[in-house]
Amino acid sequence: MKISGLSIAFLILFVLIAVQSVGGYLQIQNYRKAVRRMHKLGNVGLGQRRGRFLNGHVAIIACNSEGIITGAEVMDGIGVWARFHPVDTFLDKKLVGSSVFDFLDITETFDKKKFKRYRGYVRALEALEVRLTDRELTREQEKYMQERGGRRK
Repeated sequence: MKISGLSIAFLILFVLIAVQSVGGYLQIQNYRKAVRRMHKLGNVGLGQRRGRFLNGHVAIIACNSEGIITGAEVMDGIGVWARFHPVDTFLDKKLVGSSVFDFLDITETFDKKKFKRYRGYVRALEALEVRLTDRELTREQEKYMQERGGRRK
């Protein structure tokens, strides 16, 4: 039985899709385990920064009811090999034991480039702020609404 070049190409494509599916499943399981681990430490805020090729990340930050950070993990890496790992510092400051609100005050001074670089962390911190206070919108959403003149589309 002779196998044509087109059959080999389809076989390779099928194998690559299967490997991608298994890798995606394993990555989702890793994400779920990380969220459960962090949820045991208190309220959880999630944020992500999508990268074009290699530089994206997902940040999970946990805090107590007073807004004191109790733990943080970040997933960064390439594709299905990316795993969550604990993070001790953010912006050269110790995360665990610091206040969510102190970090948010620091991030408000970011220029556009720096904000874009740390977007996952900022969104996780803002999610915690929304959870801990009576705010309906995150700071990023409020800023966007102010720039548009408060109009909703």
